[in-house]
Amino acid sequence: MTHTALLEARLNPLDNPAWIALTTEQKDFGVVGSLAARYRADISPIAAVADDSIDATNELSRLVDPEEVVAVIGAGPVDTSLWRELITIELTQWVCETFEPFDLKVNWVELGDSDVAEMRALVKATDPGPFEAMTHHLGDYVGVRVAGALVSMAGERICLAGYREVSAVCTAEGFGGRGYAQGLVAEITARQHRVRCISFLHVRVGSPAEKIANRVYAKLGYRERAHSRMKVLRRQQKSGEV
Repeated sequence: MTHTALLEARLNPLDNPAWIALTTEQKDFGVVGSLAARYRADISPIAAVADDSIDATNELSRLVDPEEVVAVIGAGPVDTSLWRELITIELTQWVCETFEPFDLKVNWVELGDSDVAEMRALVKATDPGPFEAMTHHLGDYVGVRVAGALVSMAGERICLAGYREVSAVCTAEGFGGRGYAQGLVAEITARQHRVRCISFLHVRVGSPAEKIANRVYAKLGYRERAHSRMKVLRRQQKSGEV
């Protein structure tokens, strides 16, 4: 077995979900090398490495355009001639292994291509994480409309065999406390469990919504599983590159 194969054999899939997703079920949404992979820029700025070696981050630089920004969980050291480290974000990972569906009486609607402009505007206003023009192609997305306007949504992002991530959970200012986010996460989680997948999600430590989000997820049967660090990196433009 190769070093990478041996490493993956020791890991729970949730220890490096983006790498596994991009090298298996979601490979058509990205660009994949031997030690690094990334989603297409119109899908997500998320990238992944097979391990924490500098070889992996060096390889990733060949998959990223100069001045482009990517976010990588579990990245190790970087060559500063190739990368500028912008920030490191602390994350908690939550999992829901068993889910008991219940009716929160949230009137949700399916979201798709015709809703992208509103979805992106809602994400921009609430900042649950990155959401690009084609992110919604990664899975199901549902939302709540009030007087025709999209005020809350949730959906799926990283998906691999047996596991599906809940993502882009957000509610517009002035519409909190109505159970919208909880109802939408419950709907997405129920769908994932119907296809025999474990649900997981990530919460940004120190974000304004962290405490509220953690309470909502705990009520739905999620438990905190792990802590991780996500490096946000900008590809340096080297002499001669265009």
